[in-house]
Amino acid sequence: MTSAPSLVTGRSARRAQTQQRLMNSAVEVFAERGILAASVEEICERAGFTRGAFYSNFADKDELVLEMLRYYADQDVHKVEEITDLLRSNAEMKGNPPGILINMALSRLFGDPSNERSAVLARHEMHLYAVRHPALRRPYQRYTEDLYHRVVTLLDGTLEAIGLEFSVDVPTAVLLLHGATNMMQMESLLRDVPPDGSAMEVLLKQITRPRPDRDGPAVCEA
Repeated sequence: MTSAPSLVTGRSARRAQTQQRLMNSAVEVFAERGILAASVEEICERAGFTRGAFYSNFADKDELVLEMLRYYADQDVHKVEEITDLLRSNAEMKGNPPGILINMALSRLFGDPSNERSAVLARHEMHLYAVRHPALRRPYQRYTEDLYHRVVTLLDGTLEAIGLEFSVDVPTAVLLLHGATNMMQMESLLRDVPPDGSAMEVLLKQITRPRPDRDGPAVCEA
């Protein structure tokens, strides 16, 4: 009787490892071929599994995509916590300009195309896939809404640390910054060069202002 929980735990751990390997291989295949063109066979072959391993974990490719969204959502929670601490430290101790800080935050959250090419492309592919498949639109919307909420928390904390606040409503600011991040990522991938953050700094100057409760000048004005 005492061995049953360990057996269940062992099976659960192996199942989780199998799912993770399948999702990791899916990221690579989705980035190379797009989700529509990617086949279950390719994903399994890349992961070193048979089709049986796939279908014992996911009903179909759509369920795999949904599970990947849930995984990304969980990862984003931890990322936001880590990034917030990192940015506050950089803002308060190093006096970095706000544009650099925001670029740092968004690239860590959404992926840096310089060293996360497959992950960045896979995220864009998942967005397009949700647009093309009505059944996935609402789950994807829930994921993005939750992600935006976390981004708001992240950016608000960062700006507060450097004595700034948004001069436009926060949802609009997040959409503008996310859109700029997407364009920077795609241009970086297209031209095979590191992301250029100059546009982000220009945008940030237009949508932020000094906080009225700030004692003394903001860091970016030093």
